[in-house]
Amino acid sequence: MKAPSPDSPNIVAKLSLSASSNTSSCAGPAGGKPASRSSFGGNSSGSQPPHKASAAPGKISVQLSLWKTRIENSDAQSLWRSLHRLVSAHPLTHSALGYSRSSVHHTHSSSLSDLTQDLYLLLLRKGRFNHYIISQMSDAEIEREIFQIELTNLLIGNLRRRRPENYRIVRRVSGVLENDPRFRQFRQRDGQTTRYRQASEAVYGLSGWSDNKAVKDSGTFIDLINHVPMRVRNRRRTGCTGDAQVIVSNQDLVELLAEIFEAIDSPAPLRVLRQLALSKLPVCDPEMTSIDDEVNEERQGRNYDWIASPEASPEQIALMKEQEREARRAAPEFLQSLSLMVRSNPQRTERLWRVLWHCFLDEDEPSQLEIAEMVGLSDSSVSDYRRKIEAELRKLNFTPEQAPAFVEELDEQLRWRLSLLEESHSNEEEELNTGAPWTRCDFTSLMRLDLAPVF
Repeated sequence: MKAPSPDSPNIVAKLSLSASSNTSSCAGPAGGKPASRSSFGGNSSGSQPPHKASAAPGKISVQLSLWKTRIENSDAQSLWRSLHRLVSAHPLTHSALGYSRSSVHHTHSSSLSDLTQDLYLLLLRKGRFNHYIISQMSDAEIEREIFQIELTNLLIGNLRRRRPENYRIVRRVSGVLENDPRFRQFRQRDGQTTRYRQASEAVYGLSGWSDNKAVKDSGTFIDLINHVPMRVRNRRRTGCTGDAQVIVSNQDLVELLAEIFEAIDSPAPLRVLRQLALSKLPVCDPEMTSIDDEVNEERQGRNYDWIASPEASPEQIALMKEQEREARRAAPEFLQSLSLMVRSNPQRTERLWRVLWHCFLDEDEPSQLEIAEMVGLSDSSVSDYRRKIEAELRKLNFTPEQAPAFVEELDEQLRWRLSLLEESHSNEEEELNTGAPWTRCDFTSLMRLDLAPVF
């Protein structure tokens, strides 16, 4: 394989970061806030050691001098490429991409581009580019603040938001190893240097071990801790909102780490100890994905219909019944509103109901002229009644599932009410046709009364 030249972008990126770390290593950047220690590769404990750059200083100055020029010229494409270089070189990017590799849509280039775009929009929204020019920050300070503060906080925020329980446990493991007297940090071996933000490579072990304790191959640690039991999840609520669970208490976490050290019988880097501890803790950070959204070739053709039942759940059935009852109760109220619209006049109410029946519920679907003839109204009156009925129907706010129940109940109500009116009309006609019989008078008795003497 051909060795990369000193002019390679990766070499220049590392040299630029080393030079920017040397500049103002103690004082923070103007207008910036100190980045919090990352649990997925946090700040190294103690002071930062000096970085040694082996390349010519000319390459570094050329790389760093472009920041102010690009910002002043509003060269968005060049700024985006520079931010993409920083995102690719950041140690936390590996953790951020490692979480999204399980996603079906994941591609390495698209994930780096997404992180770069998020960083670019964040700097624009916060007005950091303008701040860099107004504060007259040097190119080294600009790159150091973006790389060590803005990008670090962005990646840590994404990890904390997407993997909250994993993030909490990782930080707690780091805190226990640093503060508990049963553990201590081992010094770096000869020839090993501590790099910026590489606290995950710090080696820890039991306090009783000597400094000359041999460090075994970490690839065998998983098999060595097979006999270490899985911890039971502590479901006690914690936090200001009470939404998070403890998962494991500090004392149980100390005992777990002690058992891991006794099983592997070797000091181990912090990064490896985090993975071993997480493998024995019930941490749950689920990711919601769509079953229908399958683009992986290995999953093509799978049928997931058996997962979800096509039938309605009991809750859905109860809601459907409640909606149906509501729609049925609205039918008599609707007829009453039509009656009030004509001031409860019996004749006009009956005509309005008949127009409603023939226009919307009659299976024969007669024309407007036929309806006017059957009801005994003019064509314009039928049209006016129909317009009023449609206005009242538009006031109803029913879902498509409620409409059939409303129509069914309205049909039954109209049939029943119109049948009662027809029955009353028939009774009145029979009384008129039959008539009341006249009483017969005895006129002979009247004549006798007339002939009777008057005293």
